[in-house]
Amino acid sequence: MRIHSIEKIEELKRLRRKGLSINELVVGLSIPKTTVWHYIRDVKVPPKYVAILRARQGGSAERKQKNLERARKRAQELLQGPNRDLSIVIAMLYWAEGSKKGCRFINSDGRMIKSYLTILRNVFDIPEEFIKPTMRIYSGMDRKECLNYWSRITKISKHKFIIRFNDGGTRGRTRYGMCRIRIKKGGDISKLIDSLIEQVSQEIIRKA
Repeated sequence: MRIHSIEKIEELKRLRRKGLSINELVVGLSIPKTTVWHYIRDVKVPPKYVAILRARQGGSAERKQKNLERARKRAQELLQGPNRDLSIVIAMLYWAEGSKKGCRFINSDGRMIKSYLTILRNVFDIPEEFIKPTMRIYSGMDRKECLNYWSRITKISKHKFIIRFNDGGTRGRTRYGMCRIRIKKGGDISKLIDSLIEQVSQEIIRKA
């Protein structure tokens, strides 16, 4: 089923041929990046617009580099400040259980989820509306009991949880299923945590 109209797709291709970057197309047409890539990957940009496109792509790369540098500087400040210990904790937690795609942390241990959220809130100052919880449960688990548990652990209202039910899945040793915490617009937080992991690991290696 087509989600975007033929007219919008044609406009997407036309703007690409004019030298607009992927990020500009995403913002300008409100289309997800993966969708934009799907439709423009075979679009040929005329030679007279290639220089424009490269300049825009260069600007995007420059912004990315600046964001990385900002994250590294912030990580260094955290590791030299009063929140050093908590910064190391979140780096180790995420290094072990965090996702490489987006800012997502998942675990069945309520203590780990609670610790992770405490640092996000109190050290990183993440707004509550950016914290998106998901509960994953399996056959044989009490949905209400699990939801009550994770709501209490996360201090997030039950109606804000997305619930995933894997019928036929393996329950394993967990009683309450798993909780995933996703940070909306978490690109900068991901860079900061990655920078913390990098700097903490280097510090450990130097002391070995």
